[in-house]
Amino acid sequence: MRALSALTLCTPLAASLLLSLPAAAQSAPPADADKKAVIQQQKENEDAETLCRVIKDKADYDKCLELYFLDQDQFRAFLDAHKPKPAPKA
Repeated sequence: MRALSALTLCTPLAASLLLSLPAAAQSAPPADADKKAVIQQQKENEDAETLCRVIKDKADYDKCLELYFLDQDQFRAFLDAHKPKPAPKA
């Protein structure tokens, strides 16, 4: 009789665990999507830093990074305007 009581007590717990498995499986893809979004954001940050690195002035560098994420057209124009000029050849 005691074995039956323990089994009776464990059955609802086991059933709830089994029912929660599909919910856990469904929550896994958003975690993957979040990881992909973070990786994509890091790549964009690295791209912006690489492109803006030619600008030596800190304020202009910060403005360059800001424009990279806000307005690509203004970013390109700003980057073109602030690129270092090549040294004149003698």
